Amino acid sequence: MTHDFIITGFGCAGMSLVYYLLNSHQFKNCKILVIDNSKKTFNDRTWCYWAEKPLAIHPKKAPLIFWEKIEICLGEKRVEKQLGKLKYFHIKSSDFYSEIKEQVISFPNVHFVCDSVISINEKNEDIVSVLTSKNGIYFGKKVFNSIPDKSSAQDENNILKQVFVGWKIKTTKPRFKADTAVLMNFLQESKEKTDFFYLLPFSATEALIEYTVFTTQHLDFQDMEIPIQQFISQKIGQESFEITFKEEGSIPMTTLFLQKAKSPNIIYLGTLAGCSKPSTGYTFQFIQKHCKSIVQKLEISNSSKDLIWKRKRRFTFYDNIILNVAKKWPNDLPKIFFNLFESNTGPEIFKFLNEETGFLNELKLLSRLKFSIFIKSLLHYEKH
Repeated sequence: MTHDFIITGFGCAGMSLVYYLLNSHQFKNCKILVIDNSKKTFNDRTWCYWAEKPLAIHPKKAPLIFWEKIEICLGEKRVEKQLGKLKYFHIKSSDFYSEIKEQVISFPNVHFVCDSVISINEKNEDIVSVLTSKNGIYFGKKVFNSIPDKSSAQDENNILKQVFVGWKIKTTKPRFKADTAVLMNFLQESKEKTDFFYLLPFSATEALIEYTVFTTQHLDFQDMEIPIQQFISQKIGQESFEITFKEEGSIPMTTLFLQKAKSPNIIYLGTLAGCSKPSTGYTFQFIQKHCKSIVQKLEISNSSKDLIWKRKRRFTFYDNIILNVAKKWPNDLPKIFFNLFESNTGPEIFKFLNEETGFLNELKLLSRLKFSIFIKSLLHYEKH
């Protein structure tokens, strides 16, 4: 049997593509096979994005959580921004998984295999084969993959990564501003690495606190829990608290291709496709844009042409300027982010970070920033 589509990896990207395929009149009855070694029954991720209203794919049955104000901190300096018509939405991965799986179950043409993928290869110009660990080989006309192939990946030692560890905690006393999300709290202005705390308050006594480091080195997640403990004790002022959820991860911060496709009919999704914004790590909304564009292009022409995620070149350039600073002068990076938020409105910044601004808007936004470090980065420009 040859499937119309095989989706290897059923995380955010794989589920998003299935969602858009099943909501397409043209493809909702196609033969779709999903392969993943996890049944996705537990909460393992937190995703956030900004928009005027929840995206269509946003879980409907879970409580709608969002913030209308954000804050950036640099040492003792703080800047708070209203988001205007925008809201900063939060998704718990288990809610997302549950609702997508519930929808998928109602389609008899979609089959799920719980297995590990060993390799994906082109059989001929029209068929791709997927070798699994327990169930042998499957064939598909197109394979959409979000599972990294370590044997063909870029050398990770040279790639800057956003490594994070997060705790969701409950405190015994009110400690959080429930209406304000803290996107970046840089505790010091000058240091040899870029690190900060990210804080999402769900109430006055409950919040997700993440410790994030930009680094090319391997970090032990357990060691990264020490700064979180210190932050809660010293900055939040809470010695006694309950941990209700933990998460950890590593997002590559690069404009380079992480892997090269072996065939036009093997299309990467998610971070492998370049959907993680290199300078910030935000991924969810770019995944939605990519998956929607895939289905729209397939509806026009069933070819594999132009299904890869393409960014406008100027945003790749902007990100490389930031990555250059992050790798060579990490002590300057906190001041860049603080300056960006200090000098512009919340909606302007978020539209820029979402890559939804026009060139003239970008010139106006960037002209308000302090130029010296950008000129330095431009004179020593490299692609990362």
